[in-house]
Amino acid sequence: MYKKQSLFFKVFFFFLFSFFFFTRAFCLSPESVIELQWGEEVYETATYVKVPLKILIAPHWKLMGPKSIGDTLSHPPEIFWKNSQNISDVQVLWPAPIPWFEAKQRGQIYRHHVFAMLYVQLKDRNGGKLNIEFRGQCCGNVCKIVKETLSLPLNSYQAFQGRSWKMLLFAFLGGAILNVMPCVLPVLGLKLKGLSKVSPFLLKRTFLMTSLGIFLGFWLLALTTILLKFVFQKEVGWGIHLQNPYFLIALCLVMVISSYSLLGLFQFNIPRWTLRFVPKDYRTSLGALGSGLLAVILATPCSAPFLGPALGYFLCGTMQEILYGYTAIACGFALPYIIGFVFPIYRFLPKPGAWMVILERLIGISFLGAAVWLVWWPLRSFLSVFMQQLALGLLILMACVPLLHYFLTYRLSLLWKSILLFAFPSMAGIGLFLLPFFSQQSGQKIFMQDGKIHWIPWSPELMRQSIQAGRIVFIDVTGTGCLTCMLNKQVFLHPNIQNLLAKPNMVCMRADYSTGSDEITALLKSFSRAAIPFNVLISKDFPGGIVLNELLSVKEIEEVLELFKKFQPSKDLKNKDLKNSKILYKKGEKNV
Repeated sequence: MYKKQSLFFKVFFFFLFSFFFFTRAFCLSPESVIELQWGEEVYETATYVKVPLKILIAPHWKLMGPKSIGDTLSHPPEIFWKNSQNISDVQVLWPAPIPWFEAKQRGQIYRHHVFAMLYVQLKDRNGGKLNIEFRGQCCGNVCKIVKETLSLPLNSYQAFQGRSWKMLLFAFLGGAILNVMPCVLPVLGLKLKGLSKVSPFLLKRTFLMTSLGIFLGFWLLALTTILLKFVFQKEVGWGIHLQNPYFLIALCLVMVISSYSLLGLFQFNIPRWTLRFVPKDYRTSLGALGSGLLAVILATPCSAPFLGPALGYFLCGTMQEILYGYTAIACGFALPYIIGFVFPIYRFLPKPGAWMVILERLIGISFLGAAVWLVWWPLRSFLSVFMQQLALGLLILMACVPLLHYFLTYRLSLLWKSILLFAFPSMAGIGLFLLPFFSQQSGQKIFMQDGKIHWIPWSPELMRQSIQAGRIVFIDVTGTGCLTCMLNKQVFLHPNIQNLLAKPNMVCMRADYSTGSDEITALLKSFSRAAIPFNVLISKDFPGGIVLNELLSVKEIEEVLELFKKFQPSKDLKNKDLKNSKILYKKGEKNV
């Protein structure tokens, strides 16, 4: 009996040992061939992270590298990140592999270890988690497909925690500078004329209500931004409402109607039935509140210095950070009125007189000029050349109404006056609203030629291919309604910049942000920007890019290009680099 039990246990352990042995020998796990390790991540911006990935390869094994021209055997390594959290894009840069020849087979391989660089783009500054799955082919005595997974938490908030106060200061300064931008100056002139008629004891209340209107306008913008970003999952930027042609036409008509009032055609009167709800002492305050809101609407087409980086920083943050950012801009924009509320500046205001009539007429003409500018620049992206000329014709007819009224007011009957002042402008306004409907697919494009510089349309794929080829990529994100962009175009016409950007190693790309684009918005967001103009230089040695100032200068471009030149390979190495060049892949939810 004892011998039978002993034999049974021997046979049982023999089969158990054989099972584990053969499982280990023939079902070798991929972990024994390769091993993944993270390097130390580097936060280039609040939403752009460089993550080194080290792949350890077992002895006597080789990992197949990216495919090159003429290879007969290749299974390029792939990295997938579709299960990651709060990550919008991952680009992988593989180093140059070793050429491999065996039995008339040719390919590219890695031995011992390989370092890949992952360029991770976060959706916002709240951090995230990078979950990757590596797939590749390893060859020893036999070839097999290996798979490996690895995770890495990313916390950019800690890395950029100290920047919040700096960006709040930038937002405040940008808001203060908005007061002297061309789009806001007519409102300031109108406010100066109105303040001259207000009695000194009501000035403080007027300043307070104007400031409140400014804060209310920016808080409404913050609320709209939060709804679009967190509820409707839309990418947002500064002045996105100007990418709607009907809003531009509505703003244009508001300018025309305001100019009619300022030029003496009629006066705006509050309906009598509403007067019982608004006490007489507060009617001036209600007008001041409205002027503050109007100033905010007119300020949104402009992007002042310091404002672009601050907006890009806060729009990539949480709801609270978006609210803080817009509040800081409102503080800077309302600064003149806050000073007027705190200090007795009524002593320095000019006394009422004939100058008020002249100023009122000048402001009315400036409002007409602003309406013409809206049709000539921002609206051209939505209209064909013929439709734009037709829109300008309708606008000029509307602008002639004050002149006709001035010369013919005593010669026309009441019926003709009504037709001239109401029916004729109303028909022209309706015609303006119908023009984008008939011209949606034939909007004018931005200029793609600046002297010797020939710009090509920007695209993510073309940008990656140019960087892969070793070129320096200059990206100019612009728009037809951007005044600062127009100033930057004068820098591109400088002879030194013409010669530098027209060199064979340069690729100049221009992105038109006039009508909006999710890809361009993602590009701006990747560099923590939310407004135009935006200019950046990118190369293989600087994949994170070097962002230029919003207002370009010849000296700045020359200095950055000189820095890029130091990292260019010598002529003797160019032929070698053609064989052993780095290959750029984008691996994500879809195979490329």
